[in-house]
Amino acid sequence: MKYKTLVSRHTIKTLREFMEKEYGSGTDEVWRTTVKQYKMFAKKIDDYGGKRSPHVTQINDAMFLLAFCSTAPKEYTIEELEPLSFELFMSSFNTLGRIFTAKKKWTMDLLAVVFRLSLDQDNKHAKLYPADFHAVNEPYDRENRVVKYCFTRCPIANFVKENHLGKWMPLMCNCDHMGLGKIHAGLIREGTCYTGDKCDYCIVSEDNALMQNYVLVRNEDGLLVSKKRSREEI
Repeated sequence: MKYKTLVSRHTIKTLREFMEKEYGSGTDEVWRTTVKQYKMFAKKIDDYGGKRSPHVTQINDAMFLLAFCSTAPKEYTIEELEPLSFELFMSSFNTLGRIFTAKKKWTMDLLAVVFRLSLDQDNKHAKLYPADFHAVNEPYDRENRVVKYCFTRCPIANFVKENHLGKWMPLMCNCDHMGLGKIHAGLIREGTCYTGDKCDYCIVSEDNALMQNYVLVRNEDGLLVSKKRSREEI
């Protein structure tokens, strides 16, 4: 399996630049170690369909970041690497934020369609490759502009749990909040596939009244989750 075939060019370029800033002349050795570890990880992950998967880049970019985190000479905290994970996985939202805003009804209507089509594709693929992402889509609440769905299976979360890499799981998930924030949307997510049986998404505009019912907290695993406020707190 050639890592350059499955890992995105953007991730290769961005992570290489990060290493050069961190390790200077030692970058080549860190890079070789990362690639070697990635290839080991790629052999161990359950069969999600490879290039046929709608999430092939997402999965392999995550494997590549995990390979770096688990072998890096320097010990990093999640907070130190969260800007990097945003650049790897969600940097496109910087551009999207100049075009779309969740405060506009048409943007939320468009998001509902995009997610429905994407999740339908995921589930069609999952029938052939049960180890890949599987999702449940809820009807779009057009009146209140609420998009809701959840993943009931995440190959990245499963791989992390099976290989005792939980320390780094927040890097795969927390950037969702930052990315959606770029289009003035809020993500209400009370759990993930890593901590429970589903990763739930409730996407609204950042000024939606629903946002007032939750506070974003970092749990014991370092994951950003939405905690419901008590009546006294609202």
